[in-house]
Amino acid sequence: MAIVTEKPEQTGPPAIDFDARRSRQRRLALGLSVAFGGIAISLLLFWWLQTREQQYLETRFQLHARDRIDAIQRAVADRLNTVHAVGAFFAGAPSVGRSEFRTISIPLLESYEGVRALAWVPRIPAAQRAAHEQAVRESGFANYTITEWSRSGQVAVGKRNEYYPILFIEPSEEYQRFLGLDLAVYAAYRAAFRQAMMTGQLTVVISPPLDENSKDGNRLIVVEPVWSEHQGTIKRPSDQPEIDGFVLGIFRVAAIVKDAMDVFHPLGIDVHIYDSFGANDKTLIAARLSSLRGHDADLEPLPAQVNPPKTSVHHELTFPVANHRWTIDCVPMDLFFSRQGTRGPAWALLAGLVVTGLLVGYLESLAGRTARVERLVTERTRELRESEQRFRRLVDNASDAFLLRDMQGRIRDVNKWACDSLGYTREELLSMTIADIDVAFIPKDLGRFASRPAEEYPVSFEGINRRKDGTTFPVEVRSTPVEVGGERMMVSLVRDISRRKQDEEALRREQRLLRDALDLQERERKLVAFEIHDGLAQQLTGALYKFQSIEQTRAHDPVAAGQLFEEAVRLLGEAMAECRRLISGLRPPVLDAAGIVAAVDSLVAEQRRHGGPEIEFVHDVEFNRLAPSLEIAAFRIVQECLTNTCRHSKSPRVRIALRQVEDRMCIDVQDWGVGFEPGRIVRGHFGLEGIRERARLLDGMVTIHSAPGQGAHVIVELPLIPPVENGAGNDENGAADQHG
Repeated sequence: MAIVTEKPEQTGPPAIDFDARRSRQRRLALGLSVAFGGIAISLLLFWWLQTREQQYLETRFQLHARDRIDAIQRAVADRLNTVHAVGAFFAGAPSVGRSEFRTISIPLLESYEGVRALAWVPRIPAAQRAAHEQAVRESGFANYTITEWSRSGQVAVGKRNEYYPILFIEPSEEYQRFLGLDLAVYAAYRAAFRQAMMTGQLTVVISPPLDENSKDGNRLIVVEPVWSEHQGTIKRPSDQPEIDGFVLGIFRVAAIVKDAMDVFHPLGIDVHIYDSFGANDKTLIAARLSSLRGHDADLEPLPAQVNPPKTSVHHELTFPVANHRWTIDCVPMDLFFSRQGTRGPAWALLAGLVVTGLLVGYLESLAGRTARVERLVTERTRELRESEQRFRRLVDNASDAFLLRDMQGRIRDVNKWACDSLGYTREELLSMTIADIDVAFIPKDLGRFASRPAEEYPVSFEGINRRKDGTTFPVEVRSTPVEVGGERMMVSLVRDISRRKQDEEALRREQRLLRDALDLQERERKLVAFEIHDGLAQQLTGALYKFQSIEQTRAHDPVAAGQLFEEAVRLLGEAMAECRRLISGLRPPVLDAAGIVAAVDSLVAEQRRHGGPEIEFVHDVEFNRLAPSLEIAAFRIVQECLTNTCRHSKSPRVRIALRQVEDRMCIDVQDWGVGFEPGRIVRGHFGLEGIRERARLLDGMVTIHSAPGQGAHVIVELPLIPPVENGAGNDENGAADQHG
């Protein structure tokens, strides 16, 4: 017996050591596997996050670059439109003097940065040179002569077939010395004139400044032709009419770019602008380096160190500028990526390594925790109970009502929010059914919900709940089935959507207002089209027929041909007057030149000339000029009120008052005519709707007092908005568009 009992004692310990050693080997293998796997996953995650961050930074750079390119493109288009606006003025007016040219040019020069000068360059044939010089001398420039630059200064130009002298130029104080300078002497201007005459369109050229002593670098020269007989800037007709001259604009490219770029926060993006004229000709004309480089970023003339960018990450856009094509290339600095980037990939790698280490340690410790299973079970039971308590607190503190009901509709459990929103106590709700609180409850829905398959849950629907005090409110219900003690029940989350319904109704009202505004705009366009068709188009057509009949009548009846010519000229004069009337109706020039008071005064004077009721206009304002958007809105409101009164009121007199009350402008239009009921205006009558919409867009208020037989009294209050200096505002569609 002793021998039998000694064998196990001798053989037991080696077996235990062998099992322990094998267990340690398994734990070591598991630990190494987890360690290598965690390191590999951490490195892979680091590489993936770094790649995604680089893609994100490149995408963000593309967005910032696109914003800068769009801003430069809009700025260039605005400057070109200044020349086009002056050209249209020359084309539409029978004659333009120095004061008229100054009137239209000065606001454009003040509104747009980078516009160095605007000039009028007439075409003077050699036979008309002496008469031209004499006429200018008699107008107040006694020493006027068509000149050119020489080493000794400005001298009289020699004999040529034709001359292109500068007759008007603004700002005149700065460029007075260029008056009479013949631009045909310079090859760049001569080429631009030739190109403009061939195409009949805007032409640009990059040229050094007229003053050879200037160190400001190259200029963007923009030329627009103006044809004889008021042909305008359209393409040359087939009969080759003579050209009156050219509207000339001189711009500083770097200043235009600076004006467009100053609104952006510096991020480390360099901007290069290239000009191309032809297939392979591409020249760097301006560069706007980021201010983060620590020096002046406005580079013109371009220094030698500004080279074309050599990087794979850049964003460029080519767009036409008259007869040239410009390419804007945005290149990020290394600083852009270093400042915009994050340390996320590095932190992810560190976190992965830490988690791997923790996981290895956890697995190592887990292997020796078998003896503590019972304690862990007890601990987990306690944690489960705490979790249940936390869940209960979470349900009670949720922002939505929580309802638990059985399949017969009886309420089994609720949270605190359900009690507060419905006004019942918890005990009261537990004694009620869904039918007691749901206004739209249908008993047969209980069976439909009970028979619905599980994959169709959760279900959402809207309903109306009734509070204890009898009031109702809209709700959104989201229900899903649960098993509680072997019994199927429904858990519903009920959300009060009263605010959302109000927002939806407000959105529908805004959409109706937008449709009405669009209808109003379309109505105004149709009215303009009708007036052009019935007035201007008929007069121009009549003049055309008269001119066509002259050639057939001249040979056999010169007297009748002369009468036809006089009638055609008369029709053209009437067409010009009609054109000016239409322009004044759309946007009166006096509104831009002198402001709202002068514009309303002009409107009243025009209405008086057409007859109708006696109109009284009084004003008491302290402001001089306002923001263009406010001025045009106020003018349209007065115009609409005056039109409605003169057409429909049958009043013997109308009173228009324009007052300033602190920081608001008050428009007061009153008549003593037939009146109307404001509350019964049929939808689709855009007069009063247009007035209300214009006032609402400017945060104003409209008050209408009227009754049948008692006249009408319209009061509109608008907040004063001062004008923005130099056209640099944050309302791109406001002041800037009015000047454009």
